Amino acid sequence: MKKQAAIIAICAALLMCVAAAGCTSSTSPSPSAAATANSSSHAATANSSSHAATASATAKATPTGKATPTGKATPTGKATPTATPSGPVATQLIDIWSSKGSDLYVGDQVLTKGRLVDAHGNGIPNQQVTFKASVPIMGTISQGSATTDSTGAFQYTHTVSTNGVPSFLLSTISVTGWIEYAGNSVYLSTSSPHVPETVHFTSS
Repeated sequence: MKKQAAIIAICAALLMCVAAAGCTSSTSPSPSAAATANSSSHAATANSSSHAATASATAKATPTGKATPTGKATPTGKATPTATPSGPVATQLIDIWSSKGSDLYVGDQVLTKGRLVDAHGNGIPNQQVTFKASVPIMGTISQGSATTDSTGAFQYTHTVSTNGVPSFLLSTISVTGWIEYAGNSVYLSTSSPHVPETVHFTSS
């Protein structure tokens, strides 16, 4: 009886060991499986890290957030430094020439020429110049006018007469003649030098 009891106890112990071994086998992976799982986990982690690094490098290399320089102004729109006058341009009467000297006689035809130019010597076209004289008692009179051509040149012919001159004056009178340009909003006025002349009431 004692032998049987001992055998039964041994068998029971063996069954318990087998049962315990079976439970351990079902819940714990084999060394090979654990190594494989561990390797897969490391691979997955490395792969994930590689993708993260690539994505980070790509994001840094692409300056998508920076503004493009297309909005900068190009120098083609700059205005040229063209000089413009601040007001009317200065003028001058030059190259004055007369077919007669300072002694004039009634009936003489006098041809006078000249040019109207700006401050740089450029001829001023389509401008009117007036021939004037200062006569004793009569004051300043206008003898006539002329219009400048494309080069600023002009000419005028007038005949010396005693029209309007008081009869009580002497046989000769001293007058002063000059040419005048009145000017406008573009050009300033100017005049030639005043030239003294002697007019004889008799014919030459």
